[in-house]
Amino acid sequence: MRKRENVRLSEIKNIIAMIILTVIIAVAVLVFYISKDKIQFITYNENSNVDYKVYLKDNDFYKEEYLDKNQGYISNLIKYVSTDFKYNINFSKNVKYIYSYRITAEVDVKDEKNDSSIYHFTEDLVTKKDMISSGNLDFSTNVDINYDEYNNKIRKFKDIYDLNNISSNLNVNLYVDIEKIGDNSSINIPEKKVSSITIPLTERTVSIDINNEVIKDNVNKIVLNKNNSYNWILVISLVFLLFSIIYTVYLIIYSRRTRTAQMIYEKEIKSIMNNYDSYIQRISGTYDIGTSQVLKIESFNDMLEIRDTLKQPILMLENEKKNGTFFIIPATNSIIYTYALRVVDITAKMEGKEIPTYDITEIPHTEFKKNKKYTDEFIKDQIMLTTKLPSIDERNIIRGSKSDEDLYNQLEKTSSFDLNEIRKAKKEAERQEKRANKFKYVKLVDKEEVKKSTKKKDK
Repeated sequence: MRKRENVRLSEIKNIIAMIILTVIIAVAVLVFYISKDKIQFITYNENSNVDYKVYLKDNDFYKEEYLDKNQGYISNLIKYVSTDFKYNINFSKNVKYIYSYRITAEVDVKDEKNDSSIYHFTEDLVTKKDMISSGNLDFSTNVDINYDEYNNKIRKFKDIYDLNNISSNLNVNLYVDIEKIGDNSSINIPEKKVSSITIPLTERTVSIDINNEVIKDNVNKIVLNKNNSYNWILVISLVFLLFSIIYTVYLIIYSRRTRTAQMIYEKEIKSIMNNYDSYIQRISGTYDIGTSQVLKIESFNDMLEIRDTLKQPILMLENEKKNGTFFIIPATNSIIYTYALRVVDITAKMEGKEIPTYDITEIPHTEFKKNKKYTDEFIKDQIMLTTKLPSIDERNIIRGSKSDEDLYNQLEKTSSFDLNEIRKAKKEAERQEKRANKFKYVKLVDKEEVKKSTKKKDK
């Protein structure tokens, strides 16, 4: 049994070691996966700026070839507008990418009453596509806007259709598109307008407005490698986690299937002692049952209820083989309550068999004849002093008168013996003997009196 238990414990330790190992590997791989995934988050900020110069037609008033920005301009003197568009994007990590940009001229004619568009068209002035770069991006491009051409076109449109109460503007826009960032072809910053200038058309005097769509130092965030390039790491982590679950289930099944009745018995005893140690008094050796009537209790909880009712301690005795423990509550001199927890009962329960009832002789008890005081000679003397043997025990009851030798044999077979009953019987015998002697004395006195009276009469 002990060898089988050692093999079982060794196997359980091996399974637990495998569970711990697989969990550690699963967690380590998962942490690695998460850390790799975190690296793929990068931030960036972008800036844009527009500078321009207004070149003038030959005239008698302005000696300059051009006028700087942020001034008022006479539309009929504008020859063209030279613009410098600048764009910058800074990445938190050095990544490769493909970028494109374009500058467009957008003409928009609107009705001032309801702000609806009457005439609109767009054309590209500059186009750059699929340029490869890495790290930070910083570029500038110059484009000359033929303002006079756009202005004359819209003036003609206005005169032909005799349009009044309209507004028209020339918007020059810079669009930037960044794609295939890092190793993932699907990660990109969609094309967007990053800056523009607006020049009114068909006006006598104009001022040019600059609009930077991108706010300076605006921090943005993108995720790289969403193409699941590290998913195989996650799969490995999940596989090891699955193994740990399988090992755990196997451990539970194995533990239940291989546990013995002795193991369950020891576990239940330990549980009872841990939970109710203050209610239990362990007894080493034996317990003198005597002639008490033994009432068997079905559960330890019932023993607790009896204990609470009687306010008596629960006595605990375990047999020498360590396969049976008996809990005893002495109620009176003639009644005791017992609850037995035995390996044989647990075995029967595990096998689906009927639980065998236990004999009172299984309880570790005092054997009357083994007490040094109660020698064979002493017992014989006590028996000789009695005329009949009282009820000794429910297990080996033989009532009525027997010969001295037969009574002694019966007493030897009895596992418990109440000397008080013998003493009572002895006193009763002595009392009867005294009565008999007293009766004899009275009769003798009466005879003497009769003789004396007879003699007196004769005289």
